[in-house]
Amino acid sequence: MISSKDELKNLAREAASAGAVGVDTEFVWSRTFYPTLGLVQVGFPDGHCVLIDAPQVEDWSPIGELLSDPETTKILHDAQQDLKILRRLCGGDPQGIFDTQLSCGFIGLSSTISLSDALKRLLRVRLDKTETQSDWVARPLTDAQLKYAEDDVRHSVDLMLEITDRAEALGRAEWIRDEMSFYDNPKLYREPDPETEMPRVRGSGALNKRQRDVLRALASWRESSARRRNLPRGFILSDEAIVALTKNTPSSPEAIHPVKGLNKNNLDRNREKIWKAISRGVEGDLPELPNTNQQGPSPDEGFEARVDLALACIKGTSLAAGIDPALVGNRSEITEFVLEAGLEDGNSQNRLRNGWRSNFCGGRLRELLHGKGSVLIDQETNMPKLSD
Repeated sequence: MISSKDELKNLAREAASAGAVGVDTEFVWSRTFYPTLGLVQVGFPDGHCVLIDAPQVEDWSPIGELLSDPETTKILHDAQQDLKILRRLCGGDPQGIFDTQLSCGFIGLSSTISLSDALKRLLRVRLDKTETQSDWVARPLTDAQLKYAEDDVRHSVDLMLEITDRAEALGRAEWIRDEMSFYDNPKLYREPDPETEMPRVRGSGALNKRQRDVLRALASWRESSARRRNLPRGFILSDEAIVALTKNTPSSPEAIHPVKGLNKNNLDRNREKIWKAISRGVEGDLPELPNTNQQGPSPDEGFEARVDLALACIKGTSLAAGIDPALVGNRSEITEFVLEAGLEDGNSQNRLRNGWRSNFCGGRLRELLHGKGSVLIDQETNMPKLSD
């Protein structure tokens, strides 16, 4: 394993010369806010692998430069979480990413397929998954752990090439390249501002305006504290405690009493901070939430029926074409698409109106929603089909 800056520089140069490398991470995530990285694996086209001993690394900048090099393809499976971990450590905005999981959805497989299943289906390679629950921070690592870690990237380049060849044969290689540009957006890796989002708190139920503000203020303080101290949110303040303080708002710092998820010791340490957050909420001293209202006209009586029709058409068209319907869009996106059907093209960021999705089915579906074209059952596939 390597860890010095000079070794990481050599690795980055070797990766750039290869043009494409597999990348994976192994981490533990139990008593911290952020995952604790144990290993970074890099696999080369000839099958050899390099392991980075993450706890020993003092300067990640060479890996940051590799991560942000658009000329070197970084191949990951289910890339987003790994990229967020690496972005936070290395500082480089990811560019040149190929996600083997997502791209499988274009060639007749699931876009959520596991790496072991993808390798078995496409390359007839079987992985030994016995080390899935390993402690990747403890040292020394066993030979079994090292082999497991290397195998996760040893076949990455071959897997990408196989997926690309199959996509080329189907005329979808450009669609995959379009989809991979999703990972080039730096905003994807930025932590959201807890001040400007409505938190998800279990058990909060229906709240009035004042209670929502108290909930927001407490959750924002918890989120900021958890990030700063690198502790799980529940170690700072549990959802149950936030709900209790929200629905039975104390009138003074002294009126705050221990509740489930807020013991006496924690309360004594944080009483003034909790009270400050509650006071902010009561006073409404919070920034406005972003406007998330959907555009377009208000739903009418036929709206839900049009959404169901759109879902059926997308599912039928996708399955008949061997594309995972989940790639095209989820119910929320399709609902938004139907609601925005009357907007001009430049007024919507909905994915079904842009890129490969528009060419595949979004354009024709929009025409259908405007009364043009028709839907029929394809006699060969028995699937709903959009027809001009």
